[in-house]
Amino acid sequence: MSGSPPTSTATDATATPATATPATATPATATRPTAARRSSVDTHCPYCALQCAMTLTPATDAAAPPVTVAGRPFPTSRGGLCQKGWTSAEVLRAPDRLTSPLLRGTDGKQHPVTWDQALDHVADRLRAVQDTHGRDAVAVFGGGGLTNEKAYLLGKFARVVLRTPFIDYNGRFCMASAAAAANRALGVDRGLPFPLSDVGGAQAVLLLGSNLAETMPPATAHLAAARAAGALVVVDPRHTATAALTDGGQGVHLQPVPGTDLVVLLALLHVLWAEGRVDARYLEQRVTGADEVRRSVALWWPERAEQVCGVPAADLRRTARLLAAAAPVHGGRGLVVLTGRGVEQSTQGTATVTAAINLALALGLPGRPSSGYGAVTGQGNGQGGREHGQKADQLPGYRRIDDPAARAHVAAVWRVDADELPGPGVPAVELL
Repeated sequence: MSGSPPTSTATDATATPATATPATATPATATRPTAARRSSVDTHCPYCALQCAMTLTPATDAAAPPVTVAGRPFPTSRGGLCQKGWTSAEVLRAPDRLTSPLLRGTDGKQHPVTWDQALDHVADRLRAVQDTHGRDAVAVFGGGGLTNEKAYLLGKFARVVLRTPFIDYNGRFCMASAAAAANRALGVDRGLPFPLSDVGGAQAVLLLGSNLAETMPPATAHLAAARAAGALVVVDPRHTATAALTDGGQGVHLQPVPGTDLVVLLALLHVLWAEGRVDARYLEQRVTGADEVRRSVALWWPERAEQVCGVPAADLRRTARLLAAAAPVHGGRGLVVLTGRGVEQSTQGTATVTAAINLALALGLPGRPSSGYGAVTGQGNGQGGREHGQKADQLPGYRRIDDPAARAHVAAVWRVDADELPGPGVPAVELL
């Protein structure tokens, strides 16, 4: 199905046969007062997409840690930090930390050089390679750890300075399935199309392929309302720390056979349609392709699905009803459907995410408060990495690089001739 919040299109997805708590406690030495401090700096942890807010305080006392770290209130992290955040300043005193560029000399050893020397050396080598083998002999590989500004400049550098078509980024191995499914169903690639704080207001949360309690511990604070309602649904073959959050009547843990998450979703959709729990008006007014999805999921009644995914049919029915009850169309306070890399990085990743989006559309979630579908981003800026021109086939702003109008627009901004911009490159799986 595909839908737009508020109009969308569904795509047929078919298949082939110890409780964790948010990490908010400060380690004993993390914020220990020092004898003398300079002014503090408010910033964000760079390691994952949660971007927890933190305050860094440099110390002037040589005997003290160079920087102390403290969490601070923020809508996403709510003052919490995980171990990566608390210990992020430790790299400043790592004995092998580079403090200047190194250049290998004729003696085979690396020696410190100035930044001007290092940059001149790299530029000379790049120029020599392209002069000898052509512009296409140099490729650029970016990443989701770059800020928006750096991602934008890296794409511009590749296409305007190096004039090579070969640029892509590591998100190709990360959220490519989710991006493809979102583009196909919703016409836009947005990892999380609503603030994370909206999840905290949802009555129910369906989480597939993500172990938030261990990968983004402070994010679990946003699951409190769903747990209180007994409506946190975690789909994971393992009983992870996140799955443990459903213990004690706080939700449901579905444990499918690895690789069969798609079948679980198709069975849930089957129950929603068979029991008349879909938002028929929403589907009629805002979604295309719903009837095709209805016909395809008719083949996945819970008993058949159980034979493939291993989840008891009774649990599939109970879960579908639990999720439907949380949907605004049925008077609920909201339902959020989230997918992570665990279900996306597979041979059926795009189909699985498509089915998750279809479930959200079937219940009329996108565009309603504390409701919708989202992909839990992993890297610090996976979204910005592909929005700002690092993808092989896109210019900044999701503009297709083979679209003449898009090329002309970007070329005008960059003050170059559109004909000088290279064409599409190849995805990272081919680039490397």
